[in-house]
This record gives sequence, structure tokens and C-alpha cells, in this order.
Amino acid sequence: MAIWPIELLHNKKGNAMNNDENRMGITRKQFLRGVTAIAAGSFAAPAILSVTSPAQAAGEGPVKLGFLFDQSGGFGEYGLPAVHAAELAIEEINASGGINGREVEAVIVDTQSDTSRYVSMARMLIGRDKVDAIFGAIGSQDREAIRPIAHAAKIPYFYPTCYEGGVADNWTFCTGVVPEQGFATLIPYMVEQYGANVYDLAADYVWGQLSTLWLNKYVGTAKGKLVGSEAVPLNVSDFNSTLGRVQAAKPNWIYSSLTGKEQSAFFTQRASLGVNIPLSDFVITLAQAGGHRRMKSPVLAGLHETFSYLEELPGERNADFVKRFRAKFPDEVFISQPAQNTYVAVQLYAKAAALAGNVTPIEIVKALETGISYDAPEGTVRVDPKSHHVSHNVHLGKVAQDHTLEIVKSWENIEPFWLGSIGVDLTKKSESRQYSPLDA
Repeated sequence: MAIWPIELLHNKKGNAMNNDENRMGITRKQFLRGVTAIAAGSFAAPAILSVTSPAQAAGEGPVKLGFLFDQSGGFGEYGLPAVHAAELAIEEINASGGINGREVEAVIVDTQSDTSRYVSMARMLIGRDKVDAIFGAIGSQDREAIRPIAHAAKIPYFYPTCYEGGVADNWTFCTGVVPEQGFATLIPYMVEQYGANVYDLAADYVWGQLSTLWLNKYVGTAKGKLVGSEAVPLNVSDFNSTLGRVQAAKPNWIYSSLTGKEQSAFFTQRASLGVNIPLSDFVITLAQAGGHRRMKSPVLAGLHETFSYLEELPGERNADFVKRFRAKFPDEVFISQPAQNTYVAVQLYAKAAALAGNVTPIEIVKALETGISYDAPEGTVRVDPKSHHVSHNVHLGKVAQDHTLEIVKSWENIEPFWLGSIGVDLTKKSESRQYSPLDA
């Protein structure tokens, strides 16, 4: 387990964190310098000269959409609800006449929480199945496995999970919440309510590593201070020593980007040791994992989280969505934010195809870049043409002793502005990279 010295978090060279390779084999240094996965050579781009069959070129046959999600393994509980949401969206689109009169067909692959399968299966969907677009991935390392392949093949790729932000790619569209929507709302609230000193617990891969940089940025803006920071490998499930260090640092509150089945043990151990320091995170534990449904109360009591969607979100539009979803999948443990975001992504694709009048990949991109919007279960979302991310209503929830949720604060229509603020405009310039706070 790497412990990051706080003074090194300001190091412009990004040497503060563990430099071990993540699951996809791309180092943190490459990510923070904004090197694209293609340029880094971690995965060779597929040698695909054409991904369109004669029938597709003529606008005949079904519209094929490919879905790459973990339905088993460590991230399986995150991916399965997203698969179900995709199936619901496609069923509803077909019931309404399909896309431009063509039936929509889903090609769904279980990537088994294995990044290497994202690579091989993305190539298969493009080269063998001739899909018109790809949707999927939960972890950031898996997104970065798909993204250069979709970019090289020039087909739209939709990533539905909240993440650490910064992806600028002409063929990628991100429907999840990003730091200027989640961190920028959460951090000032926690500093104001609980105090300036925060301890950071980060999953040791690109999500957690870049989250720490964003945390450092927003804590500094709020006049707070990181009094401790640790990078925790994804396979770690014993947090006794970590909790001892946290208590010794005497923070006012904890920020966590821990994720996955193994790291969820932190919350149980925190409760059993009676560590009552206020806790916060950004989407992961509640909206993505449904931890308040899966874990026994009061393990998560006192957790604060920002999100754009979870099943309990009030409002008629969401109530109707939940009713339709549960009619089709009554045994789903939790309708997650990635599930809703996948549903939204499929609907945005269909709406773009209707606007374009076809499913030619570049025409889909151009249609999305008109600033297309969709009335989602969470509220209306709109594609930002410059960054290919979407606007969100953002909520701050707090977990009670019985694991019910209280929404303590909400922010309407937060735009994904950060990439545009550093000069990214995908309508004018071709890019395929990931920026970090060090690029600002």
C-alpha cells in the first residue's frame, strides 16, 4: 500500500503516487501527461479498414449496438444493472418504431472484470459484429482500453460511468458526472460543515489517482488541507492499519474513492472499529454500487455523497422509469447511476440518429454536437458540443442509521465546463487524450 506524502501532491511531475502499472498496463505518468492510449502504445489500434457491411451502408437490416460491461467478477454488480438498462431502452425504442424505421439489435458481452477482454471484445464487436456504436465500461482503465479502439475505427463510443474527468476524444461521449459537477459541490460543503482537515483514501488506479489531484485542487480552493493521503491497491481488503493512521491524523472528515468488492470492506471495518469521523465520496458507494442496499445498516451511516441519479431520486419522471425498469427486472438489487446513464446514452444515440436521418458514424457525432438534449429520469441532460460530456442536476445525499437517504442539497443544471475552460473544443479540433488538473 502506498502512502502519498501530502507535500508531493503539488508536484507538477506527478510523482506523488504509486507508479505501478494499473490493470490496463498504462502508467499513471502517462495519464497525467495526457498521452493518449494510442500514442502510449498500450494497445495497438485494430487494423480495420471498414466496419460497415453492405446492408448497413444501404440503411438496411438492424442497427447494431455493442455493449461491453462486467457482469461477473469484481465489478459485476456495477455492470449488470447497466446491461438491463440498455435492454430496457432498446425494447422501448423498438416498440416506438426503432431507429429511422430499423430495428435495434443489442450485442452484449460480459467482460468479466478483465481489461484484456475489453480489448479483444471491442475489436470483435467492430470487426466481426459490425456494430454501429459501442457503449460500456465501469472502471476508467477499461474505458481507456475501449477508447483508442473506437477512435481508430471511427465509431461512436459512450462511457456511462462517473469518472475522474478530462477525456477529450472526438469519438467518445461521457454521460457520467465529472469533477466540476461532483467534487466542486461536495468539497465546499464538507469543509463548511465539518472543518478544513481531510484524509484521502484513494483506489490505486487512474480513477483514484486523478481523484486525489482533483480533491487537492478543490480542498485548496475551499481553504482546506489534506492531512493524509493513501493509495490503496484494488485487491486490498484489510483496512485496520489504514484506519489507525486515519485516526492518528485527526482529520475533520474522510474522502474516499475506494471501489470494488475488496475495498468495500473498508466501510464494515470502519463501523466495527467505531471510527465515527464523517465520511464522503463522489458517486461510487451509493449511486454506483448501491451500498446502502447491499450492506447491512448502519455500516454506511454518516456517508455523504454527490450524485446525479439513484433509484430513490424523487420526481414523477424517475418514478415512471423505476416502474418500467422493475416491471422488466423485478429482482434487480439497485437501479444505479451507471444504469440510468446507459439508458440515457442509448436514447441520445437514437435521438441523434433521428436528427441525422441515418446511423453513419460521423453524422451521429455531428448530430450529438448540436447540443442535443434528453429528458432523462434524473432531469433534462444536454450534450456539451465542445467536450462531449453532459450537463447534470447534482444532489448531495447523506445516509441515515437505517440506510435511508436524505438529500441535503441540490444544484440544477451544472455544465461540464472544465475541458472547455482549458481550450478543448472537439467541434474544431481532433483530439484523443485525457487531461488532468496538472494541465490547467
